[in-house]
Parts: sequence; structure tokens; C-alpha cells
Amino acid sequence: MELVMTERPIRTTKLTKPFSQRRYGVSSEMFVLNKTQGDTVVVGGIGVEGRWFRVLTKRAAQLLWFNLTGLLFPEKAPQVTGLAVTAPIRGSDKPSVTYHLEVTRTADNYIEVIGWAGKDTWWARLPEHEARHLWTRLDLLLYPV
Repeated sequence: MELVMTERPIRTTKLTKPFSQRRYGVSSEMFVLNKTQGDTVVVGGIGVEGRWFRVLTKRAAQLLWFNLTGLLFPEKAPQVTGLAVTAPIRGSDKPSVTYHLEVTRTADNYIEVIGWAGKDTWWARLPEHEARHLWTRLDLLLYPV
């Protein structure tokens, strides 16, 4: 019995964009801008490699505000957040738009923000005074009096 090897074309699959994580590090001079359509918000600052910004869904911006409220003003958080109107939760169809955030306080008293945009994540670390400035800017933008 003889084995005959025939050449077959190798089937390849197109690889999707790999997961990536962008680390901005300790950031300062935080800013918040409303996009023209009103359904997204731009958040940014200056990190270890220079100026950076991210586009957030309105819901992600509200989630950032909500979590910062709980971390920075725990005694007033239930009263303040109870008055806020929020946008419905939904993902973004644009992979560069942040649709979800996690905000935590570290043992060394920094505020860390981790955002998800498509398959990518981004991370920024804020001193408390910068987190307070960011909260104030978000509050004015999202909930004007």
C-alpha cells in the first residue's frame, strides 16, 4: 500500500483585531466635552505619554459620574444619585466608543477608571483632586441646572 500526498490549499481565516489595552497612567487636566449629536461625550486629560481622549456613550459618561459620586461623596451619594436621570444601557455599534466603565479607589488613594470600547480597554489613574474636577465637569454637562 502506497500513500500518495496531494497538495491542498491551506485554508486561512481572517483574524479579527486582537484585544488591546491602552494605559494612560496618572492623568491630569481632565476635561469633558459634549459631542454635537448629544449622544456621546468626550473625556480626556494629560497622561504619561501626553494628551489623550476617549469618546463615551452618554450612558458610560453617566456611569462614570455615578461611580465617582459614590467614591468621592459617599455620605451624599444616595441622595444625589437618586435624583439623576440615566440613559438606557446599550452597547455601541462603533468599536472606538466606550460603552462601559469601572471605577475603583486604589489602596494608595488614586481613582482608577477602566473603560471598554469594542474589544479594547483603556485605563487611567486619577489623583483625588483630578477625580473631583472630572466629577464637577461631568455633573455640569450631564445634569445642568
